[in-house]
Amino acid sequence: MLKNILLTTRRTLVKNKTYTLINIGGLTLGIAAYILISAYVNFEKSYDSFNMDAGNIYRVESSFYKGDNLVNDWPTSTNGYAPAMKQNFPEIASTVRIDWHESERVVRYNNTKYREEHVAFADTNFFSFFNYPLVKGDPKTVLKEVNTMVISQSAAQKYFGASDPIGKFLEVSTQNGILHCMVTGVFKDVPKNSTMQFNYLISWATCPQFERDFWYLHESYTFLKLQPGTSPHSVEAKFPALAERYKNGPSLKDLKWAVTLVPLTDIHLNPVKQYELEVKGNRTAVKFLGIIAYVILLIACVNYINLSTAKAIDRAREVGIRKVNGASSLQLLLQFLFESLVINAIALVLGIVIVAIAAQLLPNLLNHSVLFGLLFNTSLYLQIAVVFVGSILLSGLYPALLLSRLKPVSVLKGKHTFSKTGVILRKGMVAFQFAASLLLIAGTVAVYRQIVYMSKQQLGVNIYQTIVLKAPVNTPGSAQKLNSFKQLLLNTPGVKGVTASGAVPGKEVGEFLANRKFGDSKTEEHLYEMLKVDHDFMKNYDLQLAAGRAFDKSRPADSIGLILNEAAVKQFGFASNEDAIGKLVWLETSEKRPNPVIGVIKDYHQRSLQQSYTPVILFMDPKFSWIPVNYYSVKFSSNNPDQIISGIKNTWNSYFPESSLDWFFLDDFYNRQYQQDLQFGNIFLLFSGLAILIACMGLFGLTAYSTARRIKEIGVRKVLGASVAHIIYILTMDAVKLVLYSSLLALPLAYLFIEQWLQGYAFKVDLSWWGFVAPVAGLLFIAIGTIGYITYKAALVNPVKSLRNE
Repeated sequence: MLKNILLTTRRTLVKNKTYTLINIGGLTLGIAAYILISAYVNFEKSYDSFNMDAGNIYRVESSFYKGDNLVNDWPTSTNGYAPAMKQNFPEIASTVRIDWHESERVVRYNNTKYREEHVAFADTNFFSFFNYPLVKGDPKTVLKEVNTMVISQSAAQKYFGASDPIGKFLEVSTQNGILHCMVTGVFKDVPKNSTMQFNYLISWATCPQFERDFWYLHESYTFLKLQPGTSPHSVEAKFPALAERYKNGPSLKDLKWAVTLVPLTDIHLNPVKQYELEVKGNRTAVKFLGIIAYVILLIACVNYINLSTAKAIDRAREVGIRKVNGASSLQLLLQFLFESLVINAIALVLGIVIVAIAAQLLPNLLNHSVLFGLLFNTSLYLQIAVVFVGSILLSGLYPALLLSRLKPVSVLKGKHTFSKTGVILRKGMVAFQFAASLLLIAGTVAVYRQIVYMSKQQLGVNIYQTIVLKAPVNTPGSAQKLNSFKQLLLNTPGVKGVTASGAVPGKEVGEFLANRKFGDSKTEEHLYEMLKVDHDFMKNYDLQLAAGRAFDKSRPADSIGLILNEAAVKQFGFASNEDAIGKLVWLETSEKRPNPVIGVIKDYHQRSLQQSYTPVILFMDPKFSWIPVNYYSVKFSSNNPDQIISGIKNTWNSYFPESSLDWFFLDDFYNRQYQQDLQFGNIFLLFSGLAILIACMGLFGLTAYSTARRIKEIGVRKVLGASVAHIIYILTMDAVKLVLYSSLLALPLAYLFIEQWLQGYAFKVDLSWWGFVAPVAGLLFIAIGTIGYITYKAALVNPVKSLRNE
């Protein structure tokens, strides 16, 4: 029996080469698309799941309310939250803190020095709380002593090569000077699907004493584990009362302090919050891509079902003869399912080959996450196995049941006909394919329109022809060296200007104070981003004045002056931009002297257009020297920035031998904010193209078959005087109608999805009618083009040939 099934299967597949190739090609592309998308989706959903107690770990995020209105919502908390909550809430089993504030630091060992991101302070129990395995050191003691640190294997190799790093000292720059920390442990490199990415952790005991349990710097991440059976909401409900006992400073005192316990595994796909360091995913995009994976696979299966049922009439005589010779319905069912198994198996092998090739040819599109998902997410293998079996049953079962139930007497007499229901079902499945394709095309158009909109929008700040240098390590005499270095840069040919600032466009300001108008009570305090600048900042960045004036070097009093953006003017409650000029403002911690407002600038996009305008204050007040200058922006006019960079490299070490030289072009840095959107658009484009290709393959096969079945009808019509154009019109109208019907289903769904996706952008493109009509017109063009050759060839057939047997 098995031999007979194998032989019949081979003959059937070889005999119908065109339809076999269409089925295998469609399923291959469908399976490859499913694997690639699922790998990406699984990776995005796997963040932090490697932690043993991931389901019971929560991040404490801070919220502030004025009455019932949410005023601020941050992912961070103060260093004081953890000990107070652990002491007062028996529901909490353990806590841990990690302080990311100003965590970009220069690390040095002898003559090896690099500027490193995320060099953080962490609690003693960090490696006991999380599952970041140590390869050297005791997790209970590596972060116990003052001036100790733990580094990753990559960092150990980077600074110490093959030698043992334990017991050796690294110099770590901080805002207040340089720390000399002994390496007490080495941990395995942090997994790529970890929300927190770091290579260096310094003991909490090394923090300045006043910061360790301080309640007024919301700059750390606090994590906690709950006792079994505890609801996180019960802890959230008790926190405001606890905060009332500890918030004894003036800042934010009249606001209600609250917390939200966010599950660790939810953090990566939650919407981005202010002051969040990690690169976030997009939950809506991940959900939609997960749906797309199944839709594309379903489109491929629909092709198989349609072509198999369409050709059923050709195999009806074969089935009739086999039934007369004693074949049972079960044997026939197994025969057709085995054919489906063979085609799906070939498609699976070819699909895996395409995935391997795509991972090599499209690294920028698929990036490391897809490869990581393929290699290390074992659940994907199970998904592929389930999909493989499901694809066999889905694509093979209906045609098998249809053919195995034929009555041999009717078939052999030539009296059997398939019901109209089958024809309607096939058309319905083609309409589904078109609807899915339209949905993907409309989504792709929307994504690219949003990307183009963001790239073309006026930023209100000039980010071009700007080289940004990261500030050197703060050492004795740094201020004098920086002034000399700045003057040297200004004397360099091609350099138009140099300005210092705490942040640059594309970077969150990151420093904030609770401020109020002079004469207002403390209940009117609000948070403002404090951007430290110098006299040349506004001129070099072409910030536009809305009222007042810029900082003036000839006016010494301007050192305490403030320049607000329009969002800050509104938050302070000034009647207008002009009304703010000359008014006094109380800055947090400055209770003896208010600061005058000397100017108002128009709102500009400090961050991407995904974020709204935030209240920003430009200032130079020396009283706030603890707010650092982090960047020096060099504006150039020449067409050869390499020459300027070369000059900077040649002189940097003579001024700042303890610091590495780190620089970037500002426009490139700013546009990196849209990298994820662009990647999402490219993924949409790729898989939209695949869906359309698979659907068109099926349409091509169905049209070829149905045209062959109607060849006598075409001959009769031509004899009766029908023109070639009229014949083509008749043969293509079915496809046109299916596209138009499918648009009735797809376009409302596309509108809902696009509207939901755009909610994540503060500044977004308007949804215009052509963004939905264009995909329909495009799909009509593709569909007509797909079947055009077949219909044109059929319309030219000589009716004498098609009717000679009648």
